[in-house]
Amino acid sequence: MRLGKTFAVLALLAAGLAACNSPTTETALAPATSQNGVTLIIRFEASDKGLAELKSILDGVSDAMKSEAGFVSAKVYRNIDEPNIFVLEEVWTTKELHFEHFDRINQSGDWAHIESLLVAEPQMGYYSLDAAGAE
Repeated sequence: MRLGKTFAVLALLAAGLAACNSPTTETALAPATSQNGVTLIIRFEASDKGLAELKSILDGVSDAMKSEAGFVSAKVYRNIDEPNIFVLEEVWTTKELHFEHFDRINQSGDWAHIESLLVAEPQMGYYSLDAAGAE
């Protein structure tokens, strides 16, 4: 697989938010969002065989995504106690622009390749800053 396509796929993954259930990664799940943006959090658990490639892809997410319409930023967190687990936090101006990006990486096969590096389907979710709290 071409490295550029792999980076694009990871960027889409970042757009998906992860519900991370490991106590050591809970602090990485605090959403960072732009004023009117949306935060996508994705939790990945790499297989031993896919670990090096997934890490390489995640290391390049910010650079690979910077030209995507609506992309604001990305951060990658690695679990200290379980190094095969990563959390990708992406900020987008709108959920719709992320959907467009995600459709492209699905159609190209990049997302399927990323999933082939994992032990299970990634956990994803969209978040916004909720200053007032949940009602």
